[in-house]
Amino acid sequence: MPELQESADNTAGAVEAANQMKAANDKRAAAEERKAMEAEARQKLEKQIAQEEFHKAQQDLKKKAKANAEKERLAYERQLADTEKKKQAEVEKERKREAAYAEQTARKEEMRAQDLKRMDMMEQQKGQFQQAMHEKKDARDLRIYTSMEKNQEIERKKRQDFEERCRQEQIREERMGQARAMEQEEAAKKSFQLMMRRKVIQDEAARKAEERRDCIVEQQEETEGRLLEHEQKKERYLDFKRELDGLRLKNKEINVERQRRKEEHNRETTAEQVRRKDEKMEWLQSERKRLWQIRRATQTEAYRARELVKNEIMRQRVASKFNSADLSKHVDVHLNHDLFTPKILQTSSSMPLLKGAQAADSLAQEDFSGD
Repeated sequence: MPELQESADNTAGAVEAANQMKAANDKRAAAEERKAMEAEARQKLEKQIAQEEFHKAQQDLKKKAKANAEKERLAYERQLADTEKKKQAEVEKERKREAAYAEQTARKEEMRAQDLKRMDMMEQQKGQFQQAMHEKKDARDLRIYTSMEKNQEIERKKRQDFEERCRQEQIREERMGQARAMEQEEAAKKSFQLMMRRKVIQDEAARKAEERRDCIVEQQEETEGRLLEHEQKKERYLDFKRELDGLRLKNKEINVERQRRKEEHNRETTAEQVRRKDEKMEWLQSERKRLWQIRRATQTEAYRARELVKNEIMRQRVASKFNSADLSKHVDVHLNHDLFTPKILQTSSSMPLLKGAQAADSLAQEDFSGD
């Protein structure tokens, strides 16, 4: 009996212990279920709050996107207006350039016509000068011929006078001979002396006549020599005149060629300056377009980085695990993009080397001025 009582007591104790354990397990399970329901309610509430914030953020993004789209549309319209103005300015510049080229061509044609007219006038003046020179030459030849005829006439007259004197002298001598013959009978001695004296006079007259003849011949030779020297001087003067005219014409041609080269150099310099200005304008347009593209890309990248940062913040808020270091690292990673650094503006290589070209132009102008 004591054993049965002891076993009953043990059984009752085990039942009581089982009941207590069951009650404790039920209480623990109810507490865990309550905690699970609270956690689920809290999670639903946080999820609802996150959804509301997400919808609010989406609405804000849509409003901002709409405002940005409106700004981009206005900017695009302004850009179109600026492009139209630039096109009109280019058309006006092209028209002015064509007008300047036409005016330059007309001026060139006018200069060419003036050159032709000047050459015709020079040809006429040259013809008139040659005609005047021929007339002067004919007049000079006529004067020389007339002078020679006068000299020959004077020589003939002198020769006639000399012959007349000789004849008169001969007549006188004959008369004196007759007188001497008549007186020969009176004075034989005087006749011999008179004969000797007559012979001396005759020799002296012959000597004088010979000297006069030699003097006349020398005068004729001297006159011919002077005429020949005058002709040689005239030929040398004409040769010098022709050479001087040729040098003047050549100098004028050199001056015309130099002026033409100067004008050609000025035209080439102007064309080169226009070409460089066009290249600079193209470079400015390309650089402006590149900066605009960089700005658009920067805006897009900033919007994307902002969205990623917001998503990271929302993720941490939903997970209730806020980590400022991780968020700062995330922000630094996005800010280290090339679009947010100044080096993106130093990658342009489309600008021409204007300084070198300007130095080359200055050297060319100095060489041309030296020529």
